[in-house]
Amino acid sequence: TDNQFPTFNWVTSRGAIARRDYTPLNSPANGEWTNAYARIRKCNLVIEKASTIPGISEEQTRQLVGQAKFMRAYWFFHLSNFFGGVPLVDKALDRTSEADIFYPRSTYEQTVQFIQNDLTEAADLLPVTWPGNSYGRATKGAALAMKSELELYAGKWADCVATSNQIFALNKYSLATNYGNMFVPIGESGPEVIFEVQFDGANRGHSAEIFLSPRTDPPSGIAAGWGHVMPTQNLVDEYEFTDGAPGNDPAHANDPYTGRDQRFYASILYNGSDWRGGKVWTYYDPAVNYNSSFFDLNHSHQGTLTGYYFRKYIDESLTPSEANYYNRPINGTNAILYRLGEIFLNYAEAKNELGQFDDDALQKINALRARGGVPALPGGLSQTVLRDRIRRERRVELAFEGKRYWDLIRWRTAEQVLNGTLKAMKITKKPDGSWNYERVNAFGGERKFEAPRDYLFPIPQTAIDRNEKLSGQQNPGW
Repeated sequence: TDNQFPTFNWVTSRGAIARRDYTPLNSPANGEWTNAYARIRKCNLVIEKASTIPGISEEQTRQLVGQAKFMRAYWFFHLSNFFGGVPLVDKALDRTSEADIFYPRSTYEQTVQFIQNDLTEAADLLPVTWPGNSYGRATKGAALAMKSELELYAGKWADCVATSNQIFALNKYSLATNYGNMFVPIGESGPEVIFEVQFDGANRGHSAEIFLSPRTDPPSGIAAGWGHVMPTQNLVDEYEFTDGAPGNDPAHANDPYTGRDQRFYASILYNGSDWRGGKVWTYYDPAVNYNSSFFDLNHSHQGTLTGYYFRKYIDESLTPSEANYYNRPINGTNAILYRLGEIFLNYAEAKNELGQFDDDALQKINALRARGGVPALPGGLSQTVLRDRIRRERRVELAFEGKRYWDLIRWRTAEQVLNGTLKAMKITKKPDGSWNYERVNAFGGERKFEAPRDYLFPIPQTAIDRNEKLSGQQNPGW
């Protein structure tokens, strides 16, 4: 998106998705279709067979079916984001019967209604809290959180408000005091988290730490990372100053990193950031070598292409040795899918779109801003102004949490935002030791988006070729 982009050409989103030069035969989303339906089949089997498990109680059956409906809804929601309306396979198909396995494509509205129904049933079947150490299981709150997001994406504003209020009424979740700690092990499963994917770093983990950490900085060797994905200047400009000024305010041009929203410091490493007992430098110096974290104007030594690195999701408490890829190839930081801060934003946006923005919605937005240390929004703003402010708030609050692309799609602003070249901050040191800051085009930051075609990915051609009921059902423009 316009929030970040990867360093290397072999990263899919740096290539085909950025250029939009794929077809229904080789679309990077083709695997999403195949994988989702494989998982939907497993969910359908559980829903159909749960009650036949020997010795299972009625309560256990309800909980098992509730979890399966939650996961089935998750995968259909995933498909709807990529493709719009999809075949609603609601049973485990008999692979030996050709007549049984081919479903027609449902409309987007029908798909949304199906997912809503699954999540309503899941919320009724699932507990508010699981006993003991059953971390990672879907709960009533998780089902309602996904439903709130679905309804927001579908423009079902009144439904989104009602579902969000159901979450608030559970009285289970509260905002975390420290924003940054939510995304590292010290803050896992905290009071704000509604649903997160569990990792333990041993049997199940990921490589986000090494992929996102800044490249080793020659003066002190503190980073021990690859720096494959970098925040953009486009995003940095959205973080306000604590005096209420916008992030690109000319009055702060000579000192752009002092007095910013606390969410900026928790999410992004910039030139001179304190990091693991040293500093991260991202200024432009053509003399530095391949292993530098410094700004890489022409992608010659694989330093940052934007002047920034990730801080969010990286455990700063690790020593350089512990963070080194060869000592720790995978890490176990959980991945938050839903949290209360997002529900606050869903609720406020839906209320505003209904023309019903009130003190309650304003208080929820301002609670997030207060945590960031920026001034509260005043009352009495117009619907248009509020729409812009809520969207900006959503961008910085949920940065790097997998929401931005789908927000641009549902707002129908992608052709404005995802066309052109992303921005970087080129920093050079003056003879007197002070810094010069210049916004430049990021190397490799070119983006293309063709409306209306690119608002949906193409249905895989192989799926259409196999299923005659999908003939003539390809998404427009593909």
